[in-house]
Amino acid sequence: MLLVSVLVIAFASGDEESFQTVVHTMFHEAAILIVPIFLPMFAFLHILERRFTRPIEVLALDQQTFIERMESDVEQGRRDMRIAVDERGTKPCYEIAELYESTNKMRRDMVGFIERLYSVTAERQRTAAELDVARQIQMSAVPYDFDSLTERFALDIAGFMRPAREVGGDFYDVFEVGERGVAFVIGDVSGKGVPAALFMMRAQSLLRQYLLETDDLGTAFTLANRQLCERNDAMLFVTAFACVVDTATGEVRFANAGHNPPVLKQNGKLGYLACRPGLVPGAMDVVKYREGSFMCSPGDGLLLYTDGVSEAANAAEELYGEERLLETLAKLDGGAVQGATASTAQDERPASADDSAVVANGCRAAAASSAQTAVNSLAASVDAFAGAAPQADDITMLAFRWNLPVQRLTLPADDAELDSLFAFLEPICEGEGRTPKMMAQMMLVCEEVFVNICHYGFPDGQPRLPVDIEAAVDERAGCLHLVFSDQGIAYDPLSHNAKKVDPADEQRKGGLGILLMRKYMDDLRYTRADGRNILRMTKRFV
Repeated sequence: MLLVSVLVIAFASGDEESFQTVVHTMFHEAAILIVPIFLPMFAFLHILERRFTRPIEVLALDQQTFIERMESDVEQGRRDMRIAVDERGTKPCYEIAELYESTNKMRRDMVGFIERLYSVTAERQRTAAELDVARQIQMSAVPYDFDSLTERFALDIAGFMRPAREVGGDFYDVFEVGERGVAFVIGDVSGKGVPAALFMMRAQSLLRQYLLETDDLGTAFTLANRQLCERNDAMLFVTAFACVVDTATGEVRFANAGHNPPVLKQNGKLGYLACRPGLVPGAMDVVKYREGSFMCSPGDGLLLYTDGVSEAANAAEELYGEERLLETLAKLDGGAVQGATASTAQDERPASADDSAVVANGCRAAAASSAQTAVNSLAASVDAFAGAAPQADDITMLAFRWNLPVQRLTLPADDAELDSLFAFLEPICEGEGRTPKMMAQMMLVCEEVFVNICHYGFPDGQPRLPVDIEAAVDERAGCLHLVFSDQGIAYDPLSHNAKKVDPADEQRKGGLGILLMRKYMDDLRYTRADGRNILRMTKRFV
């Protein structure tokens, strides 16, 4: 058309009227040609935009907000996440239509996956909450506060348990048996997780029940084993060790059911207790267990532990081992032994004087923390050995040390309290081997010591602080131990020559009290510690 227009203009250029005619003709021809040429072209572009260009733009814009809309719609329960079509009526076709369909299918699958993920997450949160409650119940099933037993029976007790998972299969228990017995039980259930925890609770309750009902530990284990074998479809079993300490005599009765032998400290030496392991409870209901026994001296004790301690592994897959365990305890105990030896040498105390670990040391807090210190130090040693290696098994420890039962009395620094002192001493001075003569001598010495503290320990202007008296009886050694402790002025009665003093002499030097102590007591020691005068006296009655 352009060529035709140029030719027409060229031939009609000489005539102005003809030129106007030509221009008019050109517009007329162009108007005629618009209908068959430009309108189809515009229609084609519109179709192209609706079916190809616009669908791609809609898909791109919809994808930008899809994730945000999906999260909110899933939370509100809406599942239709198809691609939104605008008001202009986007109609994809051919490959674009297939892309839309595959995208919508992907979205439906994603919505279903997100819903399942929400459900699984909620279930896991619920399970985690239940496991946390189960862990709290399990941890509360083992005792941690031993103050009452320590006060009543002079036992130094420590416990430690750390499950490898939320709940574990280890347990320990400490409870009274009879008037003067204390039972210690430790166990390790096969397997991990919830099944082991449920079996652990069952085993712990059965052992406690039969240890309270029977006097023989072998019989208690035999009866508990029969119960554990019943309805044990999961074929779980437990290793266990139990002992009962007679807090009056130091006798320890024990039974072992497939458990690690405990570490025994006896007469200053460390080693593993020789005991027959027996078969694990829960395996066979015809097994019978036997009871063994040994005697404790003041300061002796046991460390019970599970194989999570001895079989703890490091990154090189090396085991902690029983030999390393014993070496660690020996190092911890070695420092205490050396300190005690040095103190003995300094005091020039006869080696034959056998007194209580609590009374002889005059340090209740230090004695009460020794078992817990050993357990905590051993746990720290295991952790240091394992390093970055994950804990593969539950770690549980239970330790005790037997001391002489100590009786305590606190009196005001007033000699008017002598009757209270005598009432405290009278039952202690009664018993086998203790004669009325010995009682009279003890009363006389204690009266002199207490009166001297009241009269000379607190000069005018100084507060009259209370006086503490501790007493313990070692029946096997035939000794009675007494400790007088006061916060008066520093005074060592043993540093002066024993002689009678003029009543007008207000200085606290010598006197009848020292003469009586030296005459009637078998061992005398004085120390000044933490602002206190500490006088220790030992009287043999056999």
